[in-house]
Amino acid sequence: MKKALVATLFFVFTNVHAQTQGINPEMALLDMSQFGQKIQVDQIRLAASTQNGRIKPFATLARETILFLTGSYKKWQLTPEQIYLTISSREMTAYAPIIEIRSIDLRKRLGFAADKKYFSLADLENSQLQNFAGPILQKSEEGHKLNETEKKVSEAFSQMNLFRQIALQQHILMSFDFSWLKKGQPDENSQVVAETRKYIQQLKEEKFADAYMTSGVLKTLTREQESPELFQHSLSKIETEVTYLDTRPFLWASIFSLLSGFLLLFELTRKKVTRFGINIMFSLVMIPIVIGLSLRVYITLFAPITNMYGTMIWVSFGVLVFSYILYYLYHNVVMAGFMFLGSGLILLLTENIPLILSPDMDPIVAVLRSNFWLSTHVTTITISYAAFTIAMILGNITLIRSIFNRIDTKQIQDFYHYSYRMVQLGCFLLTVGIILGGVWADYSWGRFWGWDPKETWALIADLGFLAILHAKVIGWVTPFTFLAFQPVAYLLVIMAWYGVNFILAAGLHSYGFSSGGAMAVGLFVGAQLLLMLVAWIRFKSNSDLKKLATK
Repeated sequence: MKKALVATLFFVFTNVHAQTQGINPEMALLDMSQFGQKIQVDQIRLAASTQNGRIKPFATLARETILFLTGSYKKWQLTPEQIYLTISSREMTAYAPIIEIRSIDLRKRLGFAADKKYFSLADLENSQLQNFAGPILQKSEEGHKLNETEKKVSEAFSQMNLFRQIALQQHILMSFDFSWLKKGQPDENSQVVAETRKYIQQLKEEKFADAYMTSGVLKTLTREQESPELFQHSLSKIETEVTYLDTRPFLWASIFSLLSGFLLLFELTRKKVTRFGINIMFSLVMIPIVIGLSLRVYITLFAPITNMYGTMIWVSFGVLVFSYILYYLYHNVVMAGFMFLGSGLILLLTENIPLILSPDMDPIVAVLRSNFWLSTHVTTITISYAAFTIAMILGNITLIRSIFNRIDTKQIQDFYHYSYRMVQLGCFLLTVGIILGGVWADYSWGRFWGWDPKETWALIADLGFLAILHAKVIGWVTPFTFLAFQPVAYLLVIMAWYGVNFILAAGLHSYGFSSGGAMAVGLFVGAQLLLMLVAWIRFKSNSDLKKLATK
């Protein structure tokens, strides 16, 4: 109650102040940008903070916080740390359009223009958002599942509340002072709290040189605090995590992968690339992925597949490893080029939608914190998706080329052989992964199989690809039709991999649940089905293609 009263008084004061000074949103945004650029953050970003069950550098906390508020890491020529600290120390930011409301329907319901994406705290405080959120929050507290509209309202209310906590310095105090982990609130008598308040006050007074000195003190003090034993391993990895954030190894891997793919698919450059050169290309892509995955393991002490982001990286790495094996065995440069493009696109997608595929390294629920089972069951399941992804890419290439009448018997036979081997490998790995998952389920939940959505859809995907393999063995499918079935079967993988976590969001595999991306995935599925339809129409009307497809 006391905190709510303080928050109300604070924003009543700033509202009166803003009105008397004639502050408008553009002025507030310009002021924030100019003020934020004066803040030196190279020391404060290395301070230790705590959030979501682990200790992390302030650089990570600021990135995750500003991403949630604004939808991106950097905006208005400011770093995440500068934006965060400006909100904490500059009252005018309450009137700067910073908070991104991502739902068009919600904007309309709140009485805003549909094309306006960013809003100030004052805008949201004066809207009906709090009235909308009240019943939804109560519903959530009672354990009821929220629909998509309710989730959007809840998200917007959380954004508004988070901004308010940052502006009141409650957020930074609870992040920097570890005593709240035991007491439930910051210790007002601790040196960390005193120095944090001093630091924010110096920023308010625009004493940036003094604030920089205080940030160095905070960097040391926050890392010398007593913390629970479960968190202590993170304190020695602050610099490593900041280095990981700054170097962005997966982005570099995506760039190298896409460049390699284009080089190998253009005939002029393909002829000039030697086998040694292709080995170098694979190395240039794999090394940053291995470094990135290794750093995530070193920082978290867990296998790097605890969320959708980690599994996407792992699958892209698997595509590279399996395609390199195919290249080593068969020396098909064109196939290698397409696999470089596929892996690069997965990596690029993963790096550019952090609101959907969160790259955070926060711990998963306690019952699933088993490194042995994460390193066996989850890695085996997800690496099988890499084999199926290769088969899907080869199938799509065949369909596209058939539409333009650019395929021949040799290419069909080659791609069919590669795809067949990948489906065999994928089914083996997925079957082993399902069995390992059953053993883990028996260990954690006391039953081997329970028809949980994740379990069920993994089994459906496995049976779908096994059906294609059996159809091939008994002669029901030709090499061309075998390839054509791969994109359709891959939709089962999409459901098991993405759909259960993001659409159904039900079951005991709660560590992977999230939301968003439904439109992008829907477009992919729609495009895939459209391609199948066009290819089928082309197949029915082309006698030469029919002859080729029956061989």
